[in-house]
Amino acid sequence: MKIFSQCPSQPLPGSLLLLLLSSSLRVTAVPPTVNIEIPVPAKDALLRSLDRNLVSWSIQNRDLPMFTRSKLLENLFKALSTNIVIGQSVRLGGGESDKTTYVSDITITAEKYRSGYYGAQAQGNVTLGPNYFASFKEKYAPDTRYIWCLNLINTTNNFDAAISTAAGVLEYLGDELDLFEIGNEADFYGSKGFRDSEWDASMMLPEWNYIADEIQKNSPNKTVRFMAGGFANPAYIVTKDFDIPGIIAAGYQSSRIPWYSMHLYPQSGCSGAVTIAPLLEHNTLSDILSNYIPQVAAAESVGAQFAIGETNTVSCVGRPGISDTFAAALWLVDYVLFAATIGIRRVYFHATTTGSYSPIIPINYSLDSGNYSTGVLPLSYGAYFISEVLSFNDTLLIMQIEGGNDTDYSSYSVWDETNKLRKIVFINLQSYNSSIGGTNPATPDTEVYSSSGPRPSTRVTIATPWEPGQELSLIRLQAPGSNSKSQVNVSSFTFSEKDGSVTNNLVDTIITVQDNGNVEFDLLASEAVLIQHYSDVLSNKHPTKSGSKGADSTVNGVVMRTRGANMSISSVLVLDMKIMVSAILVSALLAFA
Repeated sequence: MKIFSQCPSQPLPGSLLLLLLSSSLRVTAVPPTVNIEIPVPAKDALLRSLDRNLVSWSIQNRDLPMFTRSKLLENLFKALSTNIVIGQSVRLGGGESDKTTYVSDITITAEKYRSGYYGAQAQGNVTLGPNYFASFKEKYAPDTRYIWCLNLINTTNNFDAAISTAAGVLEYLGDELDLFEIGNEADFYGSKGFRDSEWDASMMLPEWNYIADEIQKNSPNKTVRFMAGGFANPAYIVTKDFDIPGIIAAGYQSSRIPWYSMHLYPQSGCSGAVTIAPLLEHNTLSDILSNYIPQVAAAESVGAQFAIGETNTVSCVGRPGISDTFAAALWLVDYVLFAATIGIRRVYFHATTTGSYSPIIPINYSLDSGNYSTGVLPLSYGAYFISEVLSFNDTLLIMQIEGGNDTDYSSYSVWDETNKLRKIVFINLQSYNSSIGGTNPATPDTEVYSSSGPRPSTRVTIATPWEPGQELSLIRLQAPGSNSKSQVNVSSFTFSEKDGSVTNNLVDTIITVQDNGNVEFDLLASEAVLIQHYSDVLSNKHPTKSGSKGADSTVNGVVMRTRGANMSISSVLVLDMKIMVSAILVSALLAFA
């Protein structure tokens, strides 16, 4: 069912707090409705466990030092990891991996690497030395874990580029290293002239095994593990058995391969037209990802796990006006949650220092005669919203809500291991464009356009197994419109554009389970909500503005609770006068709307 609406209630422009409050106080006529039920799943229902690193990151190895030039990535990682209670998983890989060599006595300084210098060799080769690791080591440690992609293209001196680099990685990253990959997108080697045109998985196997064996031989006291695959072509365009069933059949299976991966870019920015529309189409996304079910099954058949090892909205560093919009944040949420329901354990979002598909831009830069600054892009807020979904003390499991998914919307239920419903996610993917927040100083300007008429709102009623009267938290991933590049927030929660620190604390809207077990809420076009027990919110640590205190206010009968560093189940929430003043202002404005 597609959602159609003629209902008003466009969020008020202005501060993020006003945006939050105006979106929670809906003034509507008779909104369209969605009614769904969440029964307790049968014991044999296919519930998939959620990996706390469901949202992970992929960065070119040469770029990581440049990310340390600001605190944006450091503080983003800190916020995400506070919610999920473990460090981030970062794949250091991409096209530059197959151009990388390591020289143990090279004299390039850490500061040089941070400046973007990575050796004087031609053809874009990357030369690393000990100071490369010093340029970022412990910046995100000790909790951040790395996957390192090695150079398989360079066969000189029996693959010395890969083997010597692995030795340097093991020496300097130590326990921060999680896995090695061998080769980036090796399914393209034959067509690009790096190997014979007949190149296939069976021809790659002896090279792959030789490198893996040499790495282990040189590190006898460490168990070295690998992620195999990393192929460029999506699962629906497989060539020369370069997919997970193909390489397992060719012999890539052992205890040292606990992970397999493939890459996925739904749209190509390298050539051809790209649009924002597919980011807001659940059926398009689910059709693409369903092609990976055989990949997951193959990995699990040998006791391993499957990840999307590199992905984003549009390949070739993204596209302004698409990748840097709020639509990308909503897409990320739907992407990773649907992926989790079919057994994809992690999704690695690729980022560069200046790419519009990145979560943050860590440096000032010039491009096409324009000058751009550091900043936070909407994808960060999608990632943060997912970290709230994953915030829980024990294992969580996920499934789609039957009857709650179509082109314009999707929904997911999250359970604990005792079969109790813990969380609900509902995403309204109906497009709504706004002229508010249409630019971001970190990326190039694109055409700003607005939808005609008021912003549609939908009334969602969900029949749940929750006890009547239970107090729930409702938070919103929200922005002025799906095309907005700024003024994005998660129920008022925002990151500093300068250093990524928390500038506004999250405000939980408190709702209660109705007498019949129903949960009811309104949802704007281009918006997502997360509903969970408020007691669970209080039981888990969350990132907050330094030194802040929790606060409680009531606006038109709606309880709004601002999170603070002092939050706990026993804490007494004190009225925050700033919120009350803003609430009174919003109420007055709405009264005259």
